[in-house]
Amino acid sequence: MSANLLEKMTNEENISLVKSLNSKVETLEHQLFLFRNARFGRKSEKDAESGQMSFQFDEADDTKVEPEVVEVIESSESETITYTRPKKAKGRQKLPASLPYVEKIYDIPESLKSCACGCSMTEIGEERSEQIDIVPQMAFRVVHVRKKYACKQCEENIQVAKAPIQPIPQSVASAGMLAHVIDGKFNRHMPLYRQEDIFNRAGLSVTRATLSHWVIKSADLLNPLVKILADIIQNHDIAWADETPLQVLKDKDKKSPSKSYMWLFIGGPPEQRSFIYHYHATRATQVAADFFEDFKGYLHADCYNAYTALGKKDYITHVACMTHARRYFMDIVRQTKKQKGLAYQVVELIGKLYHLEKLLKESNANPDEIKLKREERAHPILLQIKKLLDDNLTKVPPQSPLGKAVAYMLTHWQALNHYLLDGRLEIDNNRSERSIKPFVIGRKNWLFHGNDKGARAGAILYSLIETCKAHQVDVFAWLKHALTHMRQADTLEKMEALLPFNVKPEELDAARAIPELIYPEKDVVN
Repeated sequence: MSANLLEKMTNEENISLVKSLNSKVETLEHQLFLFRNARFGRKSEKDAESGQMSFQFDEADDTKVEPEVVEVIESSESETITYTRPKKAKGRQKLPASLPYVEKIYDIPESLKSCACGCSMTEIGEERSEQIDIVPQMAFRVVHVRKKYACKQCEENIQVAKAPIQPIPQSVASAGMLAHVIDGKFNRHMPLYRQEDIFNRAGLSVTRATLSHWVIKSADLLNPLVKILADIIQNHDIAWADETPLQVLKDKDKKSPSKSYMWLFIGGPPEQRSFIYHYHATRATQVAADFFEDFKGYLHADCYNAYTALGKKDYITHVACMTHARRYFMDIVRQTKKQKGLAYQVVELIGKLYHLEKLLKESNANPDEIKLKREERAHPILLQIKKLLDDNLTKVPPQSPLGKAVAYMLTHWQALNHYLLDGRLEIDNNRSERSIKPFVIGRKNWLFHGNDKGARAGAILYSLIETCKAHQVDVFAWLKHALTHMRQADTLEKMEALLPFNVKPEELDAARAIPELIYPEKDVVN
């Protein structure tokens, strides 16, 4: 701006210009702080210096079993909830009895078996101790022996025993091998090129292309189970949704490599909680609209347009995420340190809401009790937050970080309060945030998918694996069991029996059992 123009400006115009420039400086400083904090700072929002510790209550010693009385919230009428934390087991845990073992017997020398008195010593017992040992990449061959019979009289009639049905016909990989590869990549976050190297070191020549082929074929085989999980989500009245970026190098729907997305949908009753990962080349709002086309109920999600648009439908209630709303204020609190301004007050009040949620969870309150307590205790706090925001809306610059935080929370205020409507609802969308984290961790290891086929296969397998983990089902054992029996599941009932929350414990035990092995002679040349 030229000097002549500045001279012509009135005092009020100068003041307005200074305010505008200060607002820009504040915004740029805030962005710089966020970038530096994302690169070098703490990722957790539990920041002692920010004042957040005022509602991050210390955990009691888990070794105590005495009931602990905790104040729910400050109010004119004091109320307490008593609960007992379980006692943690002390000492070394016993090794699983199902593990195979070898015995190494140690004896004293013969010279020490004679007593000084001249008598022979008698064995009176033994002392046992256990260790864990491991051999890398234990593998064994499965030799299928099919008996053949013929008629010696006519020499024409020959009968051969049927070959077992395999997950991938004419493949060298058994169900156990496929389960191991899938579990390694999608549950242990081990890229296929690393698995290729491990197999080669064990003397098994398996290329990365072959491993990728196995993964895609296995996903195709298991895909009908994912469709059943999707039906379970759409037939329940509470769901969660989120999405995260994904790099796919070759997608038939795109001309060049660009950002794609992995969507996550969760739902179903607790005993059938189901997880669906859905790959799509874009972040289009239609993706969520198509999935929830037949859904009626409450949808936990952030305030991305795809979810707010669904909330405008008569049959879907959008439950917004309080964690997202708090995060904007939390970033300001971190930057301003100990200044107890508007952002600090909002964060502290939201902390009281979370404190109540924590106590209700630890006391195992039922949905009716949760709804009542929220109405009695959480609703007044929300009114306090609303009054703070309304009183300061015109006092903060709209384009400043604080102005944007206030505007975000007020814009989505109704959706942020929807969790009060039903005791089964949650205050935030952290369930889907936690569930999408394994995919994000895996993405940091394998970086990208080579093509859209691999991305869709990954979505299918992640869906089943996360459903297993939600129901504390061993991933490898379930994959082996499902891959073994999937081709024989020719009815809906048989497929439903293979779902992670329907599988029987003895079936999982059988999948992990080590068969009696035949060891070849040392002089046999393979």
